[in-house]
Amino acid sequence: MPDHAHYKVALQEDIDLARRAREHAKGKPSRRPRVAGQVWTPERAALTDVADILLRVLASLEAQRTGKTSKPQSMPRPLTAAARLDQLDAAQRHRDRVRMMLPHQGR
Repeated sequence: MPDHAHYKVALQEDIDLARRAREHAKGKPSRRPRVAGQVWTPERAALTDVADILLRVLASLEAQRTGKTSKPQSMPRPLTAAARLDQLDAAQRHRDRVRMMLPHQGR
């Protein structure tokens, strides 16, 4: 089944499934971009990877020319349920810290 098939997309977009997978995962979660969405095909993923490589090559050439290094931003990729869950968790941790440091602001 291709990565952009409706069934696989539904699995990759399911927050509850991502939550359960995270509970079972050991070690650090992978930060590697994942293929998701009906429009995100393997061909598009490959082209995005090629574009990222070209951006790194251009940044390297620019660094050699100017002497200033810069890290190029990677091409955007779709958000999966796991990535959205990470964002929600980070936002909740931030709110918890705000409540702890500023108790009158966290309500």
